[in-house]
Amino acid sequence: MVGLAGVVATKRKEIDIEKLSSLMCQVIKHQESHKTELYVSNGIGMGRVHLGILNPEPQPMFNKDKSMWIMMDGEIYDTQDIKTELISKGHIFSIDNDPELILHLYEELGNDFVDKLNGSFSLAIWNEKSQKLLIVNDRYGSRPIYYANSNGYLLFGSEIKAILQDKTFEKKVDDRSVTEFFSFGHILGNKTFFYGIELLPPASIMTFDSGKVSIEKYWDFEFNKKYEDHTEDYYIEKLSNLVLQSVERRMKGNKRMGVMLSGGLDSRTIVASIQKKHYPFYTFTHGESDCNDVKFAQKISTRLGTIHNFLEFKPEDIIKYSENFVYLTDGMINIVHGQRMQTYDEIAELVDVVIHGWLGDATTGALLGGFLIDRIKFEDNLTIFNRVCQKLPDNLIKNLFSEGYFPIEKNLDFSRNYILRTGENIKLPENRLMYYDLKEYNRRIMVSGFILIRNSLEFRIPFSDNDYIDFFLNIPTRFMHEQRFYKKMILTMFPDLRNAPYQKTGLPLYRSIFLIHILKLSEQFLNLITRKVFNFQIFSKKTLNIADYGEWMRKDRKLREYILNILLDQRTLERPYFNQKFIKKILYLHMSHKKDYSNLIGLLITFELWNRKFIDQKNLKF
Repeated sequence: MVGLAGVVATKRKEIDIEKLSSLMCQVIKHQESHKTELYVSNGIGMGRVHLGILNPEPQPMFNKDKSMWIMMDGEIYDTQDIKTELISKGHIFSIDNDPELILHLYEELGNDFVDKLNGSFSLAIWNEKSQKLLIVNDRYGSRPIYYANSNGYLLFGSEIKAILQDKTFEKKVDDRSVTEFFSFGHILGNKTFFYGIELLPPASIMTFDSGKVSIEKYWDFEFNKKYEDHTEDYYIEKLSNLVLQSVERRMKGNKRMGVMLSGGLDSRTIVASIQKKHYPFYTFTHGESDCNDVKFAQKISTRLGTIHNFLEFKPEDIIKYSENFVYLTDGMINIVHGQRMQTYDEIAELVDVVIHGWLGDATTGALLGGFLIDRIKFEDNLTIFNRVCQKLPDNLIKNLFSEGYFPIEKNLDFSRNYILRTGENIKLPENRLMYYDLKEYNRRIMVSGFILIRNSLEFRIPFSDNDYIDFFLNIPTRFMHEQRFYKKMILTMFPDLRNAPYQKTGLPLYRSIFLIHILKLSEQFLNLITRKVFNFQIFSKKTLNIADYGEWMRKDRKLREYILNILLDQRTLERPYFNQKFIKKILYLHMSHKKDYSNLIGLLITFELWNRKFIDQKNLKF
């Protein structure tokens, strides 16, 4: 993935900083079209690998006396007022791009400069005089920075494999992360698969000074403990205006723009919010050709008048792209999503930047859909979080691992304690649910998922806008139940979408929650009494998923063989992690239609490919 990479070793003369920083940049350059800039000076080597789309001017950018310089990945929005204020205070601009403005802002305000930044970014500022490095990311950590403080020198990069270019770094697998990967489908907190390598938390100012790392948090999701007494219509009007403002901010520049369009609520809101002056406009949908998500997205595109493109998923794509997928994502996201890779290359032929609906559902009550607010109030933090993450049962996890690997109970207890601590300061359970999703599930999945996009093109995420989020945190949660608020907002803003069906129900948005529940109960009742003879289905898998991975694994001969050849390979079975008999049992139960273990099988394949690439091989270069 494009991004930053570097090493600071002012006290370690034996380290070849230029060679190491060059290798770190090379390993995160995955396409010939990627551009690389490298700068080495007085104990620091730092590079930027980029697409030449955002802030394409060469970096680093220096201040007037060259006592400080900056490298930046990403962009910020609405900078004119900031620039005008800085000019009034004597600052002189020569390039007029984001990193130059940020460096001036840092000179003027010190660490408080972060409060002025609204965007998606990671950046590093080096002070030549004090030999101090500052690394800062945006509120959500949307552009990852991994780091390791190794024997008094700092290694950092947008991908873990950059840090592993230091051959003196001891690659020791973090057992807690392995447990969490199979329990939750992702790693919790800031851990990675390696002890000693961590993900920089979102909204962080990290300082490396005299061989020591310190991290200051500058922002967090803070829900109001006492909400103001306004009507639902008041909040809908305010939030609607902020959505329109946020989308318009992300249309800046002369870039070729497109939107990832699904049958969900977030992407249709974004597309409908784009002003007609920006048309003609591209939209993109990927998935199986006959899934409802694809069909509904096409209907929305037709209604709004976009140039729509369908990118088909096929079982053979998992085989074709899985190894490169695991390599790019450092093994931290399930390979069942690997077929997305080729779609972004295809999209990059038409646009430079895609607008993505990430955070939309999480900030408008989607996670509260399906359960009652009163019921949530009686559940503990762990139960809520397990529902959000669809955690595998403890007994399945315990049986999965071999007896001699490590104490599973201890690792599960560690994860539980971490979860409980994460939300302990959130007063209302319904807010706690959103907080967990924003802080954990969405963040870690997003970090890995956006890597795939950014290997080919850039992204922008309107629902992460500072003004939008700040207002959202003040909306009473009583309005968020079952997505009623979100649906009402869309119907108020865009009445032309009234009849457009929603992927999770197959029904138009104006249909009542009561009717949806009645239909769900009817489906369950009829399937029970008919023993599924008539296969009465309203809410089928194809309504909810872009692809039926479980059936792919069973019915596609090549994919089935690929899975069995990897998981039953002697090299896989001899690893110390797993119970061999249980893996064989999982495969039998899934392939014979007795259970659906597609997600777990995907995780097992992912972890084995990660071992082969990151543990077995000495040199990391795909």
